[in-house]
Amino acid sequence: MSASTLTLPETQAKAAGIVAFPQRPQDRLRIALHKLDEALCAQARATSDFRSAMGELKSKVGGMQDGMMAYRDALDRTATEIDRAVKKAKELRETERRTAPHG
Repeated sequence: MSASTLTLPETQAKAAGIVAFPQRPQDRLRIALHKLDEALCAQARATSDFRSAMGELKSKVGGMQDGMMAYRDALDRTATEIDRAVKKAKELRETERRTAPHG
């Protein structure tokens, strides 16, 4: 008996963990199409999940960009205030130098 013609009773096949291979071509085709349909559904879910994650990433990056712009504006205002304070300090130093008694 060759391996291609060997058939086991269903109980022996289950006990051995062997999955019966469909003998009729239309059964094999039906199973193959079913597996293909399952794979396509899984791919559609994965694509949907990916698009959702990309949308969330876009939103997070947009929020990060807004935060960075606010931080940049705050740094610009701080730099302007520091420049103003340095200018005032120089003016005060010059005023103090002019008004101090020379001895």
